[in-house]
Amino acid sequence: MIIKFLPLVFLLLSCTKEVKYTKDQLVDMIKQHDSKATVVLPKTINDGIQCSDYSEGCLSGHTINILNLEMIAVEFEFEEQAHFAARKYNGLYLHNWLLDDVIGEPKLERFFMENLKAKKP
Repeated sequence: MIIKFLPLVFLLLSCTKEVKYTKDQLVDMIKQHDSKATVVLPKTINDGIQCSDYSEGCLSGHTINILNLEMIAVEFEFEEQAHFAARKYNGLYLHNWLLDDVIGEPKLERFFMENLKAKKP
């Protein structure tokens, strides 16, 4: 009986769509819990977060001020890449985002894990 349903399970698993957030969606989610949160613009083009500093699949990097603390949010093409980067750089991940410079800062760890359900790899 179980064998009959096995193909159905595989079909359902293969049809699940990966959740991806844009930068604006991520910032909006953050602002729901900290209305003063802001994206910090780099002073020069060389001061910004460089994808070359991160793993394959990096699309963009941003500095965000949350709870008066700065952290780095790096957008990846796929969740698997963000998960890998979170392991490699000791960060958290939220779908297709690596949340860097968060681990070791209790306020930021709690903020992301409790409010946005970010995960440790």
